[in-house]
Amino acid sequence: MKGFILLITVFLFTNTIIGQIMIGEPASEQKKQKQKSKATAVADTIGLKKKESTTAAYLVSNWSKSYRLLEKNGDIYGDTLGIRADERNLTTWSFGIGMQSQINKHVMWDGGISFLRNGESYSYSASDTSFSYQNFYSYISMPVRINYTIGKDLKFYVGAGLIPQMFTGYRQEKQWTTSTDAKVEETVKTKIGYNSVVLSSVFNVGLILNFKNNWSLMVSPEARIQLTSSYPRLDGFIHKGRAYGITFGLTRKI
Repeated sequence: MKGFILLITVFLFTNTIIGQIMIGEPASEQKKQKQKSKATAVADTIGLKKKESTTAAYLVSNWSKSYRLLEKNGDIYGDTLGIRADERNLTTWSFGIGMQSQINKHVMWDGGISFLRNGESYSYSASDTSFSYQNFYSYISMPVRINYTIGKDLKFYVGAGLIPQMFTGYRQEKQWTTSTDAKVEETVKTKIGYNSVVLSSVFNVGLILNFKNNWSLMVSPEARIQLTSSYPRLDGFIHKGRAYGITFGLTRKI
């Protein structure tokens, strides 16, 4: 009888100990999870958790149909337009690098440096002769824009800004055919007779497609409107370039 009572006592004691261990295990696990959550919160607070970059570098190219506003410079200095009244647009390419940064959810700025060109063309032909030329105006420019953005992985934006432009050169490509059917070409280059600095405004809309590896693809229709004349104040003409085209390129977060 005593042995039976002792056996019952040992059985009950063993079950009690095991039950306490099993009850204690979840509490211990909860304690670990709590400590882990606290550690994560502290890391976020002191900035140890890596945040997604809002700044990117870009490389772009711009294709444009370029033209100009050309008018007589008043009654004192003004000259007649002559054949220049019949000038037409000209296709030009420009290239640039720069940076863009998301200021907040809907505002992004971008700025950089680019090699920018605009120009105009002329063409005349008759039964026994022809004459044509293309004028190119080249600048080193520093565009700065503010954009309103919507979206994240696929971002739509619309923006406007200013482009200070430093003049680097004028080039005219001429081609003509003589009465004897001889074809002649000539190139004229100069840096004289033009304002060293002009200012343009720029307007754009665009899309940025973000990939998972920090690279993005950018496509943006753009309009550039020159605000100051290409020619000095006393020149016979007031000349202001216009360009309407599309910018495309790559960006990478840094």
